[in-house]
Amino acid sequence: MTGKSVEDPVWDDRVVWNVWLSANWMPTVAAADEVHLFEALETGGPASAEELAERSGLNLHALKGVLPMLASLGFLKVHLGRYQPTEPARLYLLHDSPFYWGHAFSFHRTHTNTQRYVTALKAEMVDNKGRPVEAWETGQLSAEMARPITAFMNSHSMPAAVGVARHGDFEGVTRLLDVGGGSGCFSIALARRHPALRCTVMELPAVCELASEYVAEAGLSGRVDTVTVDMFRQAWPKGYDAIFMSNIVHDWDLETNAQLFRSSFEALPSGGRIYLHEMLIADDGSGPIASAAYSMLMLAGTKGRQYSAGELQRLLQDAGFSDFRVQDTYGHFSLVIATKR
Repeated sequence: MTGKSVEDPVWDDRVVWNVWLSANWMPTVAAADEVHLFEALETGGPASAEELAERSGLNLHALKGVLPMLASLGFLKVHLGRYQPTEPARLYLLHDSPFYWGHAFSFHRTHTNTQRYVTALKAEMVDNKGRPVEAWETGQLSAEMARPITAFMNSHSMPAAVGVARHGDFEGVTRLLDVGGGSGCFSIALARRHPALRCTVMELPAVCELASEYVAEAGLSGRVDTVTVDMFRQAWPKGYDAIFMSNIVHDWDLETNAQLFRSSFEALPSGGRIYLHEMLIADDGSGPIASAAYSMLMLAGTKGRQYSAGELQRLLQDAGFSDFRVQDTYGHFSLVIATKR
């Protein structure tokens, strides 16, 4: 904290996100080239992610990250859910083209993320051993690991936290459970914006200790507290009329998110709301580029990806939620909101 106001950043942080996420562009193209993905679509014809996975043997989960990235970069076009190469891809990314660019990718083929993407595309299951997501999944996050991770998340989430507090619809919410709330920056911003709102950061023990430090520094210990819960193994606390998750569902596959939404539904009273704060993939799988690049980052380090509003709506409906809506909040982020009836 610098002592400057965190209430109202005068410019959103998309420019920083765009530069930060651009590191995923070239590794995606190099990985697609290495597994001959463009040839698979050119010779076999347009295909959905499911169809391409079936006929090529490539991993479906990885393809659902890679294909929107390639589409947003202009190398694929999508129509009615099926992808095919664009003319630039046919000219420059097919191995038998006289204008093939791939020989210039030699440096990029050795990039760590390129190799992770290639492995993910070829694998039956993505291996996340040794990555932070393993600690979250097992509930065993050490204090040593928690501090840099929490600081990292706080750094890239603070502007969005202020934005969602300013633009999100939290009318009528009095008690909010911030699931996987990290540093508590969203709870802090929401409490500052809505004086009648009390928030609880639900986290693993090591992170709760750090969140308490951030909350105390913000001077909000009387209205923002913490609760230690392993969200996969312990019952979620009740007594809250809203559950908030920022950048949580993108860490997990559809099955795990279905479990999280069922736990949310069980914890909420009738009329309670769930808020999912994410960068959304377009329903047609065409991008946008920031969401697609973020999805590739998730493919490299988690079990998830960025999801479309339609995908999240189906999962929420299956869990029992209704009154689904999407609200743009700040920068590249949106809120997906649903209600327990």
